[in-house]
Parts: sequence; C-alpha cells; structure tokens
Amino acid sequence: MKLLLEQNCLAFKTFLAIPLSFFYCLGNAAEPNWVDLAVHNFGAPINTMWAEGELSFADDGTMVYCSARQDMAVAPGDPKDLYIATFNSDTGSWNTPVNMGIPVNAPPATDIDPLRFGDDREPWITGDGNTVYFKSDRTATTSPRNNNDLFVTYKVDGEWTNPLLVGFPISTDVGDEHCPAILQDGETLCFASKREGGFGGSDIYCSNQDADGNWMTPVNQGPNINTAAEEFHFTQDKDGMVYFSSARPGGYGGMDIWGAMQKGKNAWDVAYNLGPQVNTAAADMCPALPPGTDTISWFSTRADNSLGSIDIFWTNKLNVQKK
Repeated sequence: MKLLLEQNCLAFKTFLAIPLSFFYCLGNAAEPNWVDLAVHNFGAPINTMWAEGELSFADDGTMVYCSARQDMAVAPGDPKDLYIATFNSDTGSWNTPVNMGIPVNAPPATDIDPLRFGDDREPWITGDGNTVYFKSDRTATTSPRNNNDLFVTYKVDGEWTNPLLVGFPISTDVGDEHCPAILQDGETLCFASKREGGFGGSDIYCSNQDADGNWMTPVNQGPNINTAAEEFHFTQDKDGMVYFSSARPGGYGGMDIWGAMQKGKNAWDVAYNLGPQVNTAAADMCPALPPGTDTISWFSTRADNSLGSIDIFWTNKLNVQKK
C-alpha cells in the first residue's frame, strides 16, 4: 500500500509538470520511465463509480469538470453537474471536488419542458479562473426542438454569478450548441453546432466579438476540421495545435481525438489521429490541457484501468502520435 501511494503521488506530481529530475528515484530523467509512458487514471476523488466527463484547467491548476455522481448532485436524478477541484501538491492528490451549485447547475425542470433534465456539462474555464463557459439544457424547447445552448458564469467576490445565455448568433433555436472553448488568443470562442450549412453532424465554429462586445457570425472551421461525421470540443495548446473529438473514418473505433496545427485565422492543417496510446476501440474524447506543456487529458469509456462507468485519464504528450 505504501508503494502504491508513493507511485500515485509521483504520477500526479509529474502530471503537474514538476521536473522529473527532482525525483531521485527515477534514475536518469532523460530516459522515459513508466510515469512518462503510461496512460493514467485521474483516480479518486475525481473519478467515481458514476460517469465523469469534460474538463478544463485554469492556469493555477484548478480543474472544472462534469460528473453524473448522485451523492453530490444538486437534485436527485440530475444527469450531470459541474464541479471544481484543486490539486494538493503536498499530498499528491486532488482535493475533494465541490459542486458549483445552484444557479450554475440547474435542477431538472421537466414540468416546464420535457427536455429540461438539469444537464449541465462541457465547462471551459479561462486561465484566470474567473469565467466558465458551458452547455446546459435549462432553456431547451421541444418545439422547435433545441436540446441545449451555451451559457457563461463569472466569479465575482468569490461567488459564481447566475449564468447568462450566450445568445444569437452563438446559441440558436435549432443548432444544439455545445463544447465551448477559447483559443490561445484569449478572444476566439469556438463551439460545436448542428446548424444548417455545415458538413454534417456537429461541426466546429468559431467567433470573435466586435468593438461593441457583440459576437459576430460564427465561421465554420472548414473541411480540414469538419467532416460528415461528428466533430466537437476544440482545445488549443500554446504552439497553436488544436485537439478535438471526431468520429471520422480512420480512427481506432468510436470517437477519437485528433489534432491539427493552426495556419491562420479560421485556417488549419489537415487533421491527424493522435494514435493508439490516446485512442482505443472505446470512445475517447474531449481533450483538455493541464498547465504546462507536457501532458494531455481526456475522458474515455475504455474498460481497462477504469474506476467504473466513464473516467478521466491523462498521459505525457510524448505518447501523442505526431503527424
């Protein structure tokens, strides 16, 4: 048990990009070791017997993610709520997650519309940790059928504000917008939508604000990113590489994570699969980038190394297949 705890602590510290040379037990830090080469389960208290999903990180390592756990849900039967967790470098483990609570997480309201299940997920937290974009079904309508829209909440004096709808032309009545994210420029909002004019399924679109702070008409990110299959969840690193989920042919089965380098505004190189260390025959999706430059995380339905249902995983970027 002591050895297991020591290994778990080491893995989490490496995850936070603490230099490997700090740990004398690793020997030659220049040589890849088991921590570098493995795909790691985030472990408790993040992953549970319930499904954990989409996540993102603030610059200080604060993580926001979603979970179907019922022991901390804002209402019984709530499909997904948003949670925040901080990392404790002294223990090498995550602190107990905190449900973001009402009004960020909406309880079910099927008495108003049968599509309002109280499903809040796919959070994106800004680097300063003060803004979270996410999708919610709190304004879902049966006619016209609109399952979810995008919302934003701000931390003011330590409290999260009542979420605001990110309105048209971002959220629409028919597009089922989801998976919001901000690119590295800190200004470009990208998201997935099934609106008319796309390549099929969910496509990835991006938008910027005008001088008055209004979101401009979103731009489809084109055939190097979008296909007739489902594409969603842009996540960009500091080198300009974007990682995203796609069900296009050529993967390992189910959803896979793909990468593409930015070539200019709304312009991308041809996407490539991140390879078998990240992708499996299961559904592997919704990449997130922890602070630093060395690691990548995502969630997966893979059965190996799972605590139950769907878990969140991470690995060193050296295991990401290059184009």
